[in-house]
Amino acid sequence: MALKAYADLGTPLPIDDVQVNPGSVQLPPRTLGVYVLSDASKSAVGKDGCIANEPALVKGDELDTNSIRGGCVAASDRLEVRCSSSAVQLFGKQGTRPSLANPSLLYLLSHELWHIKQRRPGEYAGRVEFIDLKQPRGVKLQILRDSCEPGLTKAEEEADRNAVRVLAKLLPDPPYRELTFSPQGSVLWGADQLNLAANTWRKTVLEREFISQAKPHKSFIPTEFPTPPAMVTKNAKVFVCDVLTKQSGAVAYPGRAATHPALELRMQRVAEALRSLASGLPKAGAREEYKPIAVLQEQVSDILTFMYRETGVYLEAVQGAICTRVNSDRPAEGCAAK
Repeated sequence: MALKAYADLGTPLPIDDVQVNPGSVQLPPRTLGVYVLSDASKSAVGKDGCIANEPALVKGDELDTNSIRGGCVAASDRLEVRCSSSAVQLFGKQGTRPSLANPSLLYLLSHELWHIKQRRPGEYAGRVEFIDLKQPRGVKLQILRDSCEPGLTKAEEEADRNAVRVLAKLLPDPPYRELTFSPQGSVLWGADQLNLAANTWRKTVLEREFISQAKPHKSFIPTEFPTPPAMVTKNAKVFVCDVLTKQSGAVAYPGRAATHPALELRMQRVAEALRSLASGLPKAGAREEYKPIAVLQEQVSDILTFMYRETGVYLEAVQGAICTRVNSDRPAEGCAAK
C-alpha cells in the first residue's frame, strides 16, 4: 500500500514486488526483500547466527550483530529492509479486528522505503542520550557542545516528510479508517496510535538494551502550552547547571541527534500534517451506537495533536536555548555549586 501511495503521489520507487523472509538471497529484479528477524543476545546465538539457547534475550548481555536495534533498517546498496520482529509486532498491533491496519507500521515502512529511494542506509529510532555526571566539568560541557552540532538529519527528515505524505493519503480510507469515529476523528486517532507506538518503542529499545526506562531531565517536559520564552530560558539554564555542577548519577536528555530527529520533533511534524488533513474532513459519520465515544475521542484527539505539536516546538526551543548557553563564554553563569 505504501508503494502504491508513493506511485500515486508522483514519486514511484523502483520496486515491483515484495518478498518477506525469502528463502534465497537471489531475488528477481525490482523485488524488495524484507527480513523480519528475532532479537537475541550474543550468548544465545550459535555460530550459524540462529538462536540456539532460551531465553533468546539475556539480561546483562549485548544484542548479537543480526538483531535490529533501530526498528527497521534499509540497505543502501540493494533493495532490502530488515526489521526487528518486536518492532513489527508493536507497530502493527491493531487489537482483534483483522479488517483494520495500524498506521504506525505504515509510517515506519514508508520511512524506510524512502531510504531505498535515497539509496542510503537508514533506520527508524527514537533515542535518548545519557551524560555521566561524575565526569569532569570540561568533559560534560564538550558533550553538550557536541550535541549542538547541526548533524546529518536532512535525509532522515526527508524520509519522515514523505512517510507523512503516505499517511495523509491513506489514513482517511480502509483499512486505516476507524468506522467507530467520523472521518476527522479517524485521522486524529491515527496520530494518537503513532505517538503511542513510538513512545512504547523507545521504552522497549531501552529495556532491550538492558537499560532502565529513561526519564528525561525535567527541563525537557513542558508544563504550559505554548511555553513562554522566559520559561524556556529558565529551563535551559536549570538543565545546563545541573549537568555542569552535579557530581553523581546520570542525566537523560533528548539531545540534537547526530543523524535522527528527536522523537518529539517527529511527532510534531506528523501532528501538524494530520491535524491539517483532519480539519478538512467531516465530523459526521460515526457509528450511531458509539457516537458519544466518538465525540469525546475527537475532542481529546484534537487536544492531543495540539500537545504533540507544542511539545515539539518546546523541545526545539529549549534545545536552542541550551546550545546558546553552552556555546557562550560563561556557560555556568548563575549556577550554584552542588
